[in-house]
Amino acid sequence: MNVAVVGATGLIGSAVCARLADQGHHVRGLVRRKDSKNFACAQIVVVDMSEASQAEWIGALEGIDAVVNCVGALQDGAAEDVSSVHVKGASTLFAACAASGIKRVIHFSAIGVERAQPSEFSATKLAGDEALMASEVDWVILRPSVVLGAPVFGASALIRGLAALPWLPSMPNTAALQPVQLEDVVSTVVYFLRDESPSRVVLDLPGPETFSMDELVTMHRTWMGWPAAVHFAIPPWLATWLYRL
Repeated sequence: MNVAVVGATGLIGSAVCARLADQGHHVRGLVRRKDSKNFACAQIVVVDMSEASQAEWIGALEGIDAVVNCVGALQDGAAEDVSSVHVKGASTLFAACAASGIKRVIHFSAIGVERAQPSEFSATKLAGDEALMASEVDWVILRPSVVLGAPVFGASALIRGLAALPWLPSMPNTAALQPVQLEDVVSTVVYFLRDESPSRVVLDLPGPETFSMDELVTMHRTWMGWPAAVHFAIPPWLATWLYRL
């Protein structure tokens, strides 16, 4: 199968590319920067999610059977804003998929985006989900919890960084986490690329166990053979300020 992976150099995207290439698929990595590298991809095509037109996407998707969209922006920054990526960019991509006759689109969202009082990240992710559900393509939406894996990206990098500190700041009012392993997430993508798999489904991907952030960091310190860190509580007023950053 010819598969395009959008966001091919991120935590999930790079792992998806590697697994698909290992299974004999032809993988085209769609990336934002021309200096991006993913050696599992047979091709690398530069497409900026936040700026590409439908015509540009159609050109990038020529000859492709299925698309896996792994792109996500945690917050607005100098290089991008979440709405341009999650809503405008994703909607344009999905329209191009429909126009190109793509057989299936697997789209990564995030667990809990449909809850009340969402963050801008969640609200825009949900809007992107809804755009895909309203499109004519055959779709699957995956909503993983915190994804942990061997590569140092995202949550894995954050937890390892905190575990390396001799002092562990405890943030108040943090929700419990159900981390899911990267390999399990990739296996789910592989399953939904099969012709006989179901489509037009939204699937949450939590892990089997629930932990606090402090527990996750403590476990990482134990795995590394380090002694327990000294815990200290962040005052609520400071935590509120940090959450807004």
